[in-house]
Amino acid sequence: MLRSVPITENFTDIAKVEALAAEAFPPAEYLAPSRMIEMAKSGGFDFWALYDGDIFVGFMTVMTYKSLAYLFFLAVDKTQRSKGYGTKAIELLRVLYPDRQHIVDMEMPDENAQNKLQREKRRRFYMRNGYKVTGQYLSYLGVNYEVLCADDRFDFELFRELMKQIKVDGFAPVYFR
Repeated sequence: MLRSVPITENFTDIAKVEALAAEAFPPAEYLAPSRMIEMAKSGGFDFWALYDGDIFVGFMTVMTYKSLAYLFFLAVDKTQRSKGYGTKAIELLRVLYPDRQHIVDMEMPDENAQNKLQREKRRRFYMRNGYKVTGQYLSYLGVNYEVLCADDRFDFELFRELMKQIKVDGFAPVYFR
């Protein structure tokens, strides 16, 4: 059974979180765990470590806004990948944030991207776990993302309100269709 533990400045496995964040996200998408801890202090942003018993599996960050739960980051430790932990994390997300519309974004498919296969695999993972295409896209710090939603109805206007809350180092997302 996967469990979540809040990550704070006193978190004992912070070195594992830092190593995973550096390995799992390309430089353009990287956000330091110390920054995510600070964001969590302001509310509306949850930073969770994921454990199976005593084994560190990964982490996820979730932004909440009104009726939305936006999966900002999900990372599974490379030694734990392909063991079903990503799916278990999505299931835990639904337990932690019931009665909310679940949204995620991911790098858009790009035939010329160096991580083309990783992008395709990630998209299949989310689709297999109940997320659906919304037809909405955004650009953030030079990276284009596709927005997926786990509900049949996507509240784009509410999502835009949520995204206005995000400003990292002075940059905010830009929308396009």
